[in-house]
Amino acid sequence: MMPITAYAGDGENEKKQPAVVKGLMWVKTLIDSMAVATVDRSYIEQPKKPWSVELRTEAGENLLKMTSDMPALSGGVATLTAETSNGFSTSAGLWLGYRGYGFGWSKALTGEGSTFSFGAMGGSFGINLRINTYRSNQPDLTLSYSNKEMNYNEKSSADLDDPIRVRSLFLDGYYMFNGKHFSYAAAYDQSLIQRKSAGSLMAGLMYYHTSVSFEDRSNWPLMALMKGVGKLKFTQASVGAGYAYNWVPARGWLVNMMVMPMLQFYNRLSAYTYRIYDDGVDITDSMVIDIDGTGSETDDVADIDEENIEIREGDVIKTNNRIGLTFDARMAVVYNWSNYYLRLYGYYNRFPYSNDKGHGRLSEWKAYATFGFRF
Repeated sequence: MMPITAYAGDGENEKKQPAVVKGLMWVKTLIDSMAVATVDRSYIEQPKKPWSVELRTEAGENLLKMTSDMPALSGGVATLTAETSNGFSTSAGLWLGYRGYGFGWSKALTGEGSTFSFGAMGGSFGINLRINTYRSNQPDLTLSYSNKEMNYNEKSSADLDDPIRVRSLFLDGYYMFNGKHFSYAAAYDQSLIQRKSAGSLMAGLMYYHTSVSFEDRSNWPLMALMKGVGKLKFTQASVGAGYAYNWVPARGWLVNMMVMPMLQFYNRLSAYTYRIYDDGVDITDSMVIDIDGTGSETDDVADIDEENIEIREGDVIKTNNRIGLTFDARMAVVYNWSNYYLRLYGYYNRFPYSNDKGHGRLSEWKAYATFGFRF
């Protein structure tokens, strides 16, 4: 009787399991099976240990370029370009995941900035989310002007009391048409292992939203040169097709390359403008560039007392659906031991924008070095 009684008791415990636990177990079983449900095991192997923790170090740069035209005191138009970046930055962080589903966070070691990331990898798909923030208080300025008498080009650097703040959200997803032989996860999170070389055509979607803010009163000269713009928000969505290849030169090794041209089918830009007042007088539209051979300054800068400057909110200029082209490119080199792995990984993204106030782009490149442990 005792074996029967013990069996009955186990069944009662299973029935009494909380719904949350049952749900988690169902998700666990689904994740375990999805990754290898349709793969050829002679090409793709699933590690026995499902959990991974990674120590990540990163190096990279985010570059924002803004260009606008302003009338010159001597006639014609002068072009001003402001470039700001977080510089060549390094960061360190951790990532924890189960079968390719996980979260990561890293903090800049040089300068200011942090990145939060989420990844989900299956047999034929991959999804990545990144939220990145940084600040820059020394934009590089380039003033260009030409007429029949002169060609003028000068570069300088501004030192802002209140830094330019950049916050970006990046979401991309991929589908691999040859998920039977090719594994995206084997290259970018090691929840699977590629045993033989294979490639795949792929389709992808990309969503990008960023905000750039420099509307503090102390930044009024920069806002003036940007035609009153003190904040930018732009959102882009792209769709594309490309090719990825996993090369396995020797056991444990993997080299991946991926290139995907993309069409921006949704492109919305909001430019927040501000009016600049000097002792109660609106001077936003009266300032011009004075090309005098020593630098660039507004016509009235010499007579302006910083204490008299006031910034007031102006119009929000929205530009919708300007179709454009971009691309996504990345590369990874991986080595697997039984319970450990090492990954070197890099990518580059470029996001252009334009409106009646000016144009520019935000570009980003990063290189990762990751050491992971399976358990």
